[in-house]
Amino acid sequence: MACSSQFTSSTTTVTTRAQAQHQPRHLLLPPLRPIRSSPSSRSSLRLIASLSRRRDRTASACSIVARASPGGERGIVPSDGDDDGVSLGTMKLPPDTDLQRFETLLFQWANSLCQGANLPLPMPLKVDKIPGGARLGFITIEDGKTEVLVYIDCLVFPPTDGSVPIFQATRNGQLKDQPPPGEPRIMRSLLAALKKSVEIARL
Repeated sequence: MACSSQFTSSTTTVTTRAQAQHQPRHLLLPPLRPIRSSPSSRSSLRLIASLSRRRDRTASACSIVARASPGGERGIVPSDGDDDGVSLGTMKLPPDTDLQRFETLLFQWANSLCQGANLPLPMPLKVDKIPGGARLGFITIEDGKTEVLVYIDCLVFPPTDGSVPIFQATRNGQLKDQPPPGEPRIMRSLLAALKKSVEIARL
């Protein structure tokens, strides 16, 4: 009887082990940890952001100051009367450029920014046609009042004393020392528009 009891116990143990081997095992995975950027990766991001901001800024190549037209016409954003605007960039135009057509193309580009389909902007724009080009006013609404505290003049200067025509973009207004939201995006779009306009407006 003792032998029979031992045999039965051994058989039960073997059977239990065999069943345990056939049962599916549940894998225990370590808990997920949030990804933390290392100091080297953070410095790389800062470098990329710095280079991106540098690319967004168009360097000034000429000391010509763009003068805003007088605000006598109704609806046009008035000039602040300050000639010391912030130059955003200049471009020499070919001598055989049709300036009138070039100004028309420039205004068409500026007017397309108000649609916002191809270039969404964080602030609404008010575009006016002024002598020599277009004025882009950044609209702010405070206490139910609409104000334009900063604007960009995109103007074409005719040749003088044997020089070539020059295009210049200048930031003016009460907040001219602070780049308005969306300005880098506008300047990139402006550069592409200038290249196309130069090709179209050749005599």
